[in-house]
Amino acid sequence: MAFARLNGVVIHYETHGPADGTVIAFANSLGTDLRVWDLVVQRLPADWRLIRYDKRGHGLSEATSHVSMLDEAGDLAALLGHLSVSRCVVVGLSVGGMIAQQLAAIRPDLVSAMVLSNTGHKIGTQESWNSRIADVREGGIGAIADTILER
Repeated sequence: MAFARLNGVVIHYETHGPADGTVIAFANSLGTDLRVWDLVVQRLPADWRLIRYDKRGHGLSEATSHVSMLDEAGDLAALLGHLSVSRCVVVGLSVGGMIAQQLAAIRPDLVSAMVLSNTGHKIGTQESWNSRIADVREGGIGAIADTILER
């Protein structure tokens, strides 16, 4: 278990494998933490360097009152810099795929390839996100758990 203050926010992350191995960075979906990748990393070669992290407000990472996609991609770029990674494959699930795409747009030098699952360049509408935010504020993350699992 490791933490770093990046862009003014404490980010929780884990790495597996040697520093000189092929680097894969994993960005997870909304409402999950780095454990969503547990079964995946167990099946990958031991000589690869695997990086998992919790986005702002997820898992053990610090929350902020507002976060943008640029913030998310900036946090991943800062984490890669902190770990002295100059290039990697980014695997993104749902909003993690959006983070991967944004990272490739603002820092193409860091991204050698992307694996994008269940994502798009835009997910949902302003109204759907505002509704989800209101539900979580009223009832916690459990208030949207069934909806998340359905998706």
